[in-house]
Amino acid sequence: MGAPAASDKPVDRGFVGKAWQRTGALRAGIIAGASSGALVGGVGGRVVMRIIALIDQSTDGVQTDSGTVGEITAGGTFGLMQFAVGAGIAGGLLYVAVRRWLPWSGVARGVAFGLFSVFVPGIIVFNKDNPDLQIFEPVLPVLALFIALVLLYGTAVALLADRLHGAPPVRRGPRADAALRATWCLAAAAMCVISIFSVRDFIDRAGSCLSADQNGGCAVHATER
Repeated sequence: MGAPAASDKPVDRGFVGKAWQRTGALRAGIIAGASSGALVGGVGGRVVMRIIALIDQSTDGVQTDSGTVGEITAGGTFGLMQFAVGAGIAGGLLYVAVRRWLPWSGVARGVAFGLFSVFVPGIIVFNKDNPDLQIFEPVLPVLALFIALVLLYGTAVALLADRLHGAPPVRRGPRADAALRATWCLAAAAMCVISIFSVRDFIDRAGSCLSADQNGGCAVHATER
């Protein structure tokens, strides 16, 4: 019998090769998160900020917690991009960690993750005490723009991460899968109910602050003028 072909011999990938192979999901989360964060959070964030400034032109020149309304500076843009990429990477890593528990696939899974991002990490941003949400009026289009941005990010990071490194196969029976979908639908309904009460607080506080203090608070309240 002849010697075995070279292709039949076991290939020793070595430590680096094995580490590279095993960190595929991690790398996918980082790359997808950074890319989606830069594009959606950085570029998209600038566009949204500009639209908001046009919606409420009375705030032109006002100091917000994120900068001065109407001013686009290199430093401000770099700071926004830095934050967007950092937050994007964190979101990408979070996605690859939880995606096996997300129902559906493709765009639907991305929207589910975006919804999760709005109501879990995003609760820090969409806080009724956030001075930026107390400065601009009307508050509904402002909130809608930011929520749409987060949903777009969630969809983008999910699609890109899954393309770079497919989600691991999950063995769930029909009943377990149906229960998971039902749980997510109930959670989404609960989030909508919570949103109704939160939006009422946002509307009541809209216009109550005239300028932020760069420390996460309001520097000048409307009642002080």
